[in-house]
Amino acid sequence: MGARVDARKVLIAGGLGMVGRSALTHFEALPEWEIIGLSRRRPEFETRASWVSVDLRDRQAVEDALSGVSGITHVVYGAVWEKPDIARGWIEAEHAASNLEMLRNLVEAVERNSPGLRHVGVVHGTKAYGAHLGPFRMPARETDPRSMPPNFYYDQEDWLRGRQVGKDWTWTILRPQIVCGIALGSPLNIVNAIGVFAAISRECGIPLRFPGGPEKVGEATDARLIAKALEWAATSEEAANQAFNVANGDVYIWQNLWPRIADLFGMAHAGPQPFSLARVMPENEAIWNGIVDKYELQPNSYRDMVPAWQYADYLFGFGQRPNPHHVSTIKIRQAGFHHCQDTEEMFLDLLRTLQNGNILPR
Repeated sequence: MGARVDARKVLIAGGLGMVGRSALTHFEALPEWEIIGLSRRRPEFETRASWVSVDLRDRQAVEDALSGVSGITHVVYGAVWEKPDIARGWIEAEHAASNLEMLRNLVEAVERNSPGLRHVGVVHGTKAYGAHLGPFRMPARETDPRSMPPNFYYDQEDWLRGRQVGKDWTWTILRPQIVCGIALGSPLNIVNAIGVFAAISRECGIPLRFPGGPEKVGEATDARLIAKALEWAATSEEAANQAFNVANGDVYIWQNLWPRIADLFGMAHAGPQPFSLARVMPENEAIWNGIVDKYELQPNSYRDMVPAWQYADYLFGFGQRPNPHHVSTIKIRQAGFHHCQDTEEMFLDLLRTLQNGNILPR
């Protein structure tokens, strides 16, 4: 079965998040695609995409914002609403209900105005296997049983399955590992957290020390790889109405990566010193503001850079039992997607990109 060839106009929801921004960059390089970005905020960078600013939780606002937008053939859905206490929010019914409503509001509005809709691509993750609850069977496969709800991934998938029956459009769900990319204001951006932590450590004249828990083998997914997978899913019949794990294809250990990050920032490295970033780092906003002034960085606020240090504690394993998350990518490779990425190089490349963009100090 081959790729479909048709008019291509993609709406990227969550266009300023890590997945959305990478998708935006990826599709902008493909001249055959017309692009619409959607987020609550306007983009702070140049883009050829037209833009819709709306809160997806507000159904009437979504209907009004999209009432004059037609001809959409593909939807990339990377939007998510997180509560201030991120990890606790993942197990709350309100969190699940709100994220389901966001997807429903968008897809129904697009269907109403774009009868030629062909595909809806949605990005989920390992919470589909209960990663937020504790260890799960590894490597996780798409056929594994579900874990205890509430879980908006389940709600969104069930809704898509039901909504798609009898329709001309199809859906694909991607389940990446830890997503790494470039974005401001994202509470799930570990790259920004690493960069800010390193910059503050250096400014204080202290070596870079890993602040997390015991050594464990990790797995991650470059947001740029997800963007390639979203294009593949949008144009491949093999991806229709399927869920796929997607990951870089190798593994990493934080403690092995830390000396390389120290070298990138031109600073000393020392052994681990476990402590809660969520408890300590909010108190260092003034130091970050001083770094911005000293190095004449882009004037991004401390909160825009790292809205929630709790996520870093979670990924680094501070105060937790080792909880490795490994997924099988056999299914997506057998379906025809064969891209991969070096994970340590990914982290370093993304940090360099932030330095070159004058967002982090060199």
